[in-house]
Amino acid sequence: MIKEISQEYLALIPTIFASFRELNKESEELTHMQNHVIEFMYMQQKPLNLKDISSGLNIAKQQLSNIIGDLEFGGYLDKVPDTRDKRAVLVSLTPKGKEIEDSKWTDIYRNFSNNLAKLSDEEQIDFKFALHKVNILLKKMEG
Repeated sequence: MIKEISQEYLALIPTIFASFRELNKESEELTHMQNHVIEFMYMQQKPLNLKDISSGLNIAKQQLSNIIGDLEFGGYLDKVPDTRDKRAVLVSLTPKGKEIEDSKWTDIYRNFSNNLAKLSDEEQIDFKFALHKVNILLKKMEG
């Protein structure tokens, strides 16, 4: 049983990634790594220092500094000195940075809704239940 479950789980991962990539394909105007940084900042909903971003995304500080610089130059992020740590800076999203994420998630939701409309009502109910059950079971396995 474990082998079959493992195979189904491993088959699900690329399917989910491909599905999400398709939902998100029209909203990409940043590089892959820039998008990760903007999305992480958006989800945190507060200014962060480079160390927090680096550890949260598991990106080396040197690589992150270049990405942050490009995003700042593009008007997506602002950097200000950290008043608690004179050696550090706090990075926050600009209105342009927030707008790109708001727009991206609006597009994803719209695309996903259009895809769901391809399913019958019964298939939508099955899909909702399957997703709910997978979420519950994965969380149970974590603990």
